[in-house]
Amino acid sequence: MTSLTSHELRVLQLVALGYTHKEIAEQLVMTAKGVTPTVNRAMHKLGARNAPHAIHLAYQTGLLRRERHGDHAGYTSHLRRHETPCDDCARGELAYRAARRSDRRTNQEAAA
Repeated sequence: MTSLTSHELRVLQLVALGYTHKEIAEQLVMTAKGVTPTVNRAMHKLGARNAPHAIHLAYQTGLLRRERHGDHAGYTSHLRRHETPCDDCARGELAYRAARRSDRRTNQEAAA
């Protein structure tokens, strides 16, 4: 299996997220007709029969990861990868911590 380029991987990730070829083209500043050959190259390199199979293989081999953003899980996944959390995840972590504090206060008041 030949490794995917960062461009092929990004296109495959957007396909996996459900974006249309037109939406992918707009996001990556390319033509919609240019998305199809990129997906086809990725499929060929992964040995996939179709795009859903390529996405499955990419997840199975770890090329793609299911990532969450904007919440506690997204924040901790950034930390596990030794990355600075994005703004959405940092805000999500603050909201998570505030909710946990509120829950603890409620439980302490109920116990008193």
